[in-house]
Amino acid sequence: MKIVVTGSLGNISRPLAAQLIAHGHAVHVISSDPEKTEAIRQIGAMPHIGSLQDRTFVLETFAGADAVYTMVPPDFSVADYYEFSDTIHQIYADAITQHSIR
Repeated sequence: MKIVVTGSLGNISRPLAAQLIAHGHAVHVISSDPEKTEAIRQIGAMPHIGSLQDRTFVLETFAGADAVYTMVPPDFSVADYYEFSDTIHQIYADAITQHSIR
């Protein structure tokens, strides 16, 4: 299965990705930090570097996925965290719907 994991290599996402890889899944990890590219590869996942606020990036990354793990990352630099969170939630919902991810 192709599984997309958001949350880069955080406290939940890293162990989740590792467990999914150990079970033979093709794991694609989204990170906004290009410096994490090699670390993502080292755990056996495919890195996707971009912003969760970029609708096109998320739609392209979710294409062909059988499952996704979504989370909204903390970003204390945004002026309105609720608006930031709502934007990401809507992009996730659109991508999941568009690609019929169950």
